[in-house]
Amino acid sequence: MKKLIALLLALVMVFAMAACSSSSDSSTTDEEETTSAETETETEVEADAEAPTDDTAEAETADGGYTGEALTITFNSSYNETETGGILATYFKDYLEELTDGAITVNISYGGTLFTADDELDACGDGAINMMIFGHSKHTSELPVLNAIPDFAPESVQNALDYFNYVFEDEAAGAAITAEADAYGITYLSINAGGANYFVANFEFENLTDLVAKSTAFGNMAPVKFEALGFNVVGVFPWDYYSAFDTGLMDASQMDGPAMYSMSLYEVAKYWMFDGTFAAGNFMTVNTDWWESLSAEQQAAIQEACDATTQYSLEYNESEYAALNANLEAEGVTLVSMTDEEFDTWWSAIFDSAANDALTAAEENGNVEEVQAVLQAAADFTGYDISF
Repeated sequence: MKKLIALLLALVMVFAMAACSSSSDSSTTDEEETTSAETETETEVEADAEAPTDDTAEAETADGGYTGEALTITFNSSYNETETGGILATYFKDYLEELTDGAITVNISYGGTLFTADDELDACGDGAINMMIFGHSKHTSELPVLNAIPDFAPESVQNALDYFNYVFEDEAAGAAITAEADAYGITYLSINAGGANYFVANFEFENLTDLVAKSTAFGNMAPVKFEALGFNVVGVFPWDYYSAFDTGLMDASQMDGPAMYSMSLYEVAKYWMFDGTFAAGNFMTVNTDWWESLSAEQQAAIQEACDATTQYSLEYNESEYAALNANLEAEGVTLVSMTDEEFDTWWSAIFDSAANDALTAAEENGNVEEVQAVLQAAADFTGYDISF
């Protein structure tokens, strides 16, 4: 009897140990499966965070300012990086990239390395580039309505900028300029201020009348307005001015002062005279189809950067004009002044030559009314008496 009870107790212990072993194996398997599943989930989350899809490529600035999509702009500058046009292009790039915290980037090709000044109009119109800082005076035949605006404006940097804006905002003139741009597939977003213009000579003179009387070879590629003053004009391109002065091919000229200073013309022409006018232009210009494809947020950011660049161009050229005179004096240049009466004569030569050229071309192009509208707006702003 005792042996039977002992046998039964032994069997109970065996069954109990078997049950415990089964429970332990099951628990271990469940824990391993749970841990494995959690590890796979974490790996998937990390992979998703490191490689976002294009569908989530919307950019936001750190401060929540810009919420539009990322964008890269192909931007052409026919100006070198150190020229005024190149400096303005760089300012635009820096402003826009900071404004959007790098979501919009601007790839600038300086110095015509992508497209030259002669080629950039077609390149922008065809969509080969998105934007350019556009020197319109190179394209008088393609854009005769825009170029009907006499190049310079009297008085101040601000006045020159106001002058161009006034023409653009005039109902008839603005419509004509816009229609012409539309035909080329381009849109002007803003206008930039330009530099002060100077007469220079390698001989001593007292005023404009004296300069005209003493000059025998006035170098320039736009002769009409200078011939109207009485100069004997010889054709010399601006980039050849230094050598032309140095070799005696020419003895006087006129151009944008900062540009002539950057060419070191003060070394070969020691007499300079501010001509009373400032330039404007260098339009921030876009391909129209590309511009219209952008979102409202992208357009707003780009337009803000263009407007900021215009303001910077105003401040830059005002300071440049003041610094230029000081630098010229430091280089031993004699600064000459023209009289008010001489300026009136000079301004008439500028306006009349521009108007005559524009109207002659307009008769051939069949856009006389459009050109007249532009000239009338320009005359209204400057108080010039014009009749057709």
